[in-house]
Amino acid sequence: MKFIALTTMIAFVAVMAGANNTPIGHPCAQTNSFECGHLASYKNGIAFVFWCGSQNTVIDYTDCDCDTCCVDSGSVAYAYCTKKE
Repeated sequence: MKFIALTTMIAFVAVMAGANNTPIGHPCAQTNSFECGHLASYKNGIAFVFWCGSQNTVIDYTDCDCDTCCVDSGSVAYAYCTKKE
């Protein structure tokens, strides 16, 4: 019985580890604004632009085509991709 429970737990952890393949839910800094981001665990670190929600977590995003394609305009707290997928 213990073997079955251990196997089930390992399978559950493996599924949970692969479940977060998007930036959604990751912490962010600028509440209610667009930002540029990179995550080593997402698309090999290629840039994306995202919306930082009211609880300082990523709630929406758009992938950029290259690592340097995300532009943060600075003072307006608005970021965008110069090239999008």
